[in-house]
Amino acid sequence: MSFLKRIEAAMLCTVFVFTGCSASSSKGQNCAVQPEQQLVLYTSHPEEIYEPFIREFEERTGVWVKVISGGTQELLNRIQQEKDAPAADVMFGGGVESLEGCSACFTSYHSGESDAATIAAISDPRDRWTSFSALPLVIIYNTKLVSERDAPTTWSSLLDSKWQGRIAFANPQVSGSCYTALATAVQLYGTEYLPDFARNLKGRCLQESREIAPRVADGSYSVGVTLESNALQTIAEGADIAYLYPEDGTSAVPDGVAVLAGAPHPENARQFVDFVLGRDAQAYLAGELHRHAVREGLSPKGVQKLENIPMMEYDVKWAAKEKSSLLALWTKAFSPAEEGKR
Repeated sequence: MSFLKRIEAAMLCTVFVFTGCSASSSKGQNCAVQPEQQLVLYTSHPEEIYEPFIREFEERTGVWVKVISGGTQELLNRIQQEKDAPAADVMFGGGVESLEGCSACFTSYHSGESDAATIAAISDPRDRWTSFSALPLVIIYNTKLVSERDAPTTWSSLLDSKWQGRIAFANPQVSGSCYTALATAVQLYGTEYLPDFARNLKGRCLQESREIAPRVADGSYSVGVTLESNALQTIAEGADIAYLYPEDGTSAVPDGVAVLAGAPHPENARQFVDFVLGRDAQAYLAGELHRHAVREGLSPKGVQKLENIPMMEYDVKWAAKEKSSLLALWTKAFSPAEEGKR
């Protein structure tokens, strides 16, 4: 049975062969499973991304997965607070520059599956995190409100006053992808870009990056900055949006997966890393979730190959090192709009 068919079968069943409960049980239900059959997962992925992988992993291994979801920075802060007694085993999601900034909380693990990685994967020489999927950033626009001719085509064009208050963007203190977007633009144009961009939002900022594409689609905003995969998914749902790659260069920083140092269930954590990097999972990632896999020979259909996208050289180490100072600059520059004045 294929990966997708197996997932569909699992989602239709109420009884699971191995575990007796589904991944949805992590939302408050309890299962009578032994410690060696458990895995605690922190994830910043939306449910439609993480749920199929968790269900499949449970079915294949008999391991019951407890999921705690949240924003990337929220979860990394929690991991740092719990470093002396980790409550979780795996961090699944978050840009690798965010994971790099928390790397002291992770343990080295080199999965044999990562040896099949392509150029899309950025590697940590210490193996404290591993790339899961490559995520190009794109500019999106509502095709009913903005013509293709008038759409912003560069990071610098997002500073134009005509887009004041019309740009959908999420809080980079919560959203890893929006921090990556800021770090991308700053690496291209210098730190002066950040306060100029923050002010052009006119106090309008979403709390989660997953809101960006839907809010552009419903006309709440005219344009936005989001991940290519989010744009593709929203378009597939019939939304009147289009996307483009910034002509002055974009980044395709991978999100990652990491095993926590002192994880309560280290063997299950390593199994999970192997699984999400395996060919079946990566093929599903590209074929069904519109994401660039990090395994060789697997690309989403109907999108530009990474080598054909205008890319800038994104410095992961710099982005991790400068994160605190860039977010402090953001806090200073961004002033939330008063209710009723948006």
